Amino acid sequence: MRTKSRVFFLTMLIVMIGASPVHAAKRPAGELRAKSAIAMDLATGSIVYEQNADEQIPPASLTKVLTMYLTFEALQEKRLSLTDTVLVTPEATLAGGSRMNIRSGERVIVRELMKGIAVASGNDACVALAQHLSGSEDFHPFVAAMNAKARELGMGDTVFKNPNGMPAEGQLTTARDMLKLSASYLRRFPQALTFHSMTTYVHNNRNHHNANRLLNSYDGVDGLKTGYVSASGYNNVVTAKRGDARVVAVVLGARSAGARAAVSRQLLDIAFQKINQGQAIATLDMHKGSGKLPAPLAKAAPRQDRDLRDAQMLADAKVAQFQQSAADTDARPAAGLLQRKTAQGAYAIQESSFQSRQRAERRAQHLEKKGLPVKVVTTRLDGKGKFYRVLVGPFANAQDARKTERMLGHGSVTLE
Repeated sequence: MRTKSRVFFLTMLIVMIGASPVHAAKRPAGELRAKSAIAMDLATGSIVYEQNADEQIPPASLTKVLTMYLTFEALQEKRLSLTDTVLVTPEATLAGGSRMNIRSGERVIVRELMKGIAVASGNDACVALAQHLSGSEDFHPFVAAMNAKARELGMGDTVFKNPNGMPAEGQLTTARDMLKLSASYLRRFPQALTFHSMTTYVHNNRNHHNANRLLNSYDGVDGLKTGYVSASGYNNVVTAKRGDARVVAVVLGARSAGARAAVSRQLLDIAFQKINQGQAIATLDMHKGSGKLPAPLAKAAPRQDRDLRDAQMLADAKVAQFQQSAADTDARPAAGLLQRKTAQGAYAIQESSFQSRQRAERRAQHLEKKGLPVKVVTTRLDGKGKFYRVLVGPFANAQDARKTERMLGHGSVTLE
């Protein structure tokens, strides 16, 4: 009898231990299905909801809110105008992930690039603007300005590595920091919603749709920005106005685009209800900032007409050199991952090769969705006809090329 009791006790203990992780994984009642979230009344700065708001997460395309912020500061200081011409460099067109489809050597005015960033989430447009404001193809002054502005605004848990949010080690933010940025952005530049409220945008015959699903489905929503990288999940900063109340809400780490929209809608509902009831849990600790363009960009001079002509010649030479390198990569039409060092020290990877342009472009589009810089290059081989090579790159060094080559065999992150 004692033996049976002991067996029964041990059996129940095993069942309880095995079941405990299931209960631990459940979300507390009322918690949103996202890694973190926060919402506030913009007029008063009152926070009406927060959930893990200080957890660090890659920002993905929410980064573009700060890129737009700095662009508006440059406009305000008349260092830039909406009709200024920006020369698109080869580096800008090679930005992976979502793009507005600008072309190397194309001249695009600032206003159109801003539309491309706000609506198409153009990683290429971000690089083009960052290079233009930095005065050269090196956009590090722009990134330095991004981090300086983040510090001004009290974003103590945020670090930026690039102007578009493409995956980069150490590039992190929090829901609270994104709320600080977005609140300052809307207060200083309410005209920005003219861009962020657009639902579609066309450039180079490519129609882009704003990924913010709430623009057409939630009463009062008129901006801001969505984002996605695999390391964070689906992110969103959204703002909505009803009567005299404007809510700014941040959702980080939803499981899908549909879940992001659903959680954002739920958060807005909670926020408006709390505001109507006069409830708040805290006040956002905001820093006003200098109100000026940070020193790294204030010291840089945006490209002028003469600079654009010089840059155009350099861009043309780079494109020609890269295409020649692609043509020399391999003398066989067989697919394969190959590397080729160019005369300027860049590396390109031949991912595949086709006799059909349509198949090559299909393959390139698939790789672009994985966030990779891709080109389709035509090569004519003696006695074998024309082939279309799918190239990934260029890369500045062999280490980066090999890293991407290995990644190609296992998939990679995407960016919205």
